[in-house]
This record gives sequence, structure tokens and C-alpha cells, in this order.
Amino acid sequence: MSSSATPSPSSTSGPGSLPASPAGRDRGAAGATGLTADAGGAASSSSSVRAATSVAVAGQPRLAWVLVVCTAIVFWPVTRWVATEAAARQQIMQGIILLGAAAALVGWLHRRELRVRGQVGNSALLLLALAFGCVAVARWWGRPLLVLPGMALGLAGSLRMLFGDMPYRLFLRPLVVGVSALLVIVLLFPVLDWPLRQLAGVNAARILDAIGVTSGLSVFGQPDAPQLMLRAGSQSFVVATECNGFGLITSSALLALLAGGISRQPAVKLLVFAVAGVASGFFFNLLRILVICLLAPKFPGHYHAMHEIVGTIMLWAGLGLVGWMSWRKQPAKTAGTKATEAG
Repeated sequence: MSSSATPSPSSTSGPGSLPASPAGRDRGAAGATGLTADAGGAASSSSSVRAATSVAVAGQPRLAWVLVVCTAIVFWPVTRWVATEAAARQQIMQGIILLGAAAALVGWLHRRELRVRGQVGNSALLLLALAFGCVAVARWWGRPLLVLPGMALGLAGSLRMLFGDMPYRLFLRPLVVGVSALLVIVLLFPVLDWPLRQLAGVNAARILDAIGVTSGLSVFGQPDAPQLMLRAGSQSFVVATECNGFGLITSSALLALLAGGISRQPAVKLLVFAVAGVASGFFFNLLRILVICLLAPKFPGHYHAMHEIVGTIMLWAGLGLVGWMSWRKQPAKTAGTKATEAG
């Protein structure tokens, strides 16, 4: 469905002209749009007229593609940087995988509604102008972090140009929210690594003490690269960067935003689900550390295999809980609704 309204049949008359007869109006509308009325569905015919009018007014595919390609070129260095960070850290790569899966899900669920239109609308132009403005300010005033919101704005404007305003609002906006969250995640990783390791180690030691397992914490290594050692009974474990829970926490929050957004949950619920995702990620990471500490004495020759199996189970259990909590089953669409959205 396009956001532009269908012209009134009488709009072709001059200011002083008399209203045309119903038959004349019908012939004029048919001649102007090049469409014939469908005897079996008035709603489908109306949506087709709106779509044809939208393409006639706002459809400029060549200009749209030029702007999208220029936007991609401008933000290519940022895209490459994000890809490099994701390749270097498995915790961030999980977010990339979730975004790819969400994009594939949106494409599959709405494969009939999503069509490349190439519409240069005011909303898309405004978003691209803001995106390029962020790049200009980042370059001239030395604020490189402004490139990141510019990238999100550029993606939003490009999707609006390629698929149109209505499909963007209904189906594609959650993907832009997910990309924005991923950019924040990339920035937060070096800041939250050590605090999350401390938080996980301290709470694991407290719980082990509470269940009767002698535990303790110690810090070793260089001041600029400290390491945390957790003692559980007669064994000691290094709480490494991979054990800080950052990947599970951020992936859970990202999944909550994507699943809730794709299933069209209200904005307030999205915020609640994201916070619940953070709490769920922290809980399952702490549970993973405790289970590994308790099972390690029972698998002395297969510690690494046990470590990976427990970690995988906790990852999927945490993400499964968040996905189940955030997803809202969509009601079945009627034929009229499908025809209207396709237009």
C-alpha cells in the first residue's frame, strides 16, 4: 500500500468546471490509471489504483538506486569495521547471525508484500540527508562516533527508497533497530568486559559457598590485562573474556528487540522484553559457570567437551526463552488484507 492518495476523478476538471457524470468519472479514472475494474473484488482494484498512482508520482528507480549505492559507498568503511570486530569476537558474531536470521525471516514471511519499488519520497530523502549530515559533522568537527547513528539512518533511508514507506514501517523497521543495537553492542564490548567478568565471578562464588562448595576469587596478570581466577573446591577456573556473558546478554536483548519488533509488539513491551533479555542472559551465563564448576571433577579427561556442551545448551536455552517470551503469533490474514498490503 502506498502512502500517496488516489487522485479524485474530478481533479482533472478546471476550477469552474461542472462535476462529471458517474459514467464519465469512471471512464476518466480507467483511462488515467490504465486499469480495469475487477468484478470480483473492489478492494483489490482500489489498491491497484493506489499502487499505480504511487509509481507514477514517486517511482524514480534510477535515482533511488544511485542514492542507495552512494550511501553504501559512504558507509562502507564503517560496515567493514563492524565486520572486522565481529570476526574477532564470537560474542559480537552471534548478533550478526541473529540479524541475518531475522532478515531472512522477514523476507520469507512477507515475500509477497516486499517488492523493490525505487521510490524517492520525502521521508527517505530526509533520512539520507541526516545520515550524510552525521558523516559531515563527524569529519569536520572530529566526532567519529556520529558515523554510527548516521549508518543506521542511512540504512533506514535506503530501505524506504527500495521498498517504500509502508513496507518499511510494517516489516523492515525492526531490522534497522537491530542494526542500531548491534552498533551499540560493538562499542560496549571493551567497556563491559572486565565488569561483567567480575560480576559473574563474585556471584558464582557466593552461590557456590551457599551450596557448600568452598570457593574464592583472586586477580592475577598485568594491570592493563587482569585475569580473574575462580576457585571451586580443589579446582580453579579462569573467568576469561568468553565467560563474561556479554555475548549471551547482548544476544538475548537483541533477539527480544527483533522478535518483538517483527511480530509487531508495542514499543513499551519491546523495552520490557529487552530488559528481560539482559536479565535472562546474565542468569544463564551464571548458571553455565556453576554447572561447569560442579561437573568438572566428574569429567577430568573431557573438560573441554563438557565445557562446550554446557555452553551450547545454556546459549540455546536462554535464547529460546527470550524468543518464546517476545514473539507474538500473528493472526491469519484475510484475502482483503493481503490484497491491500500487496498494493
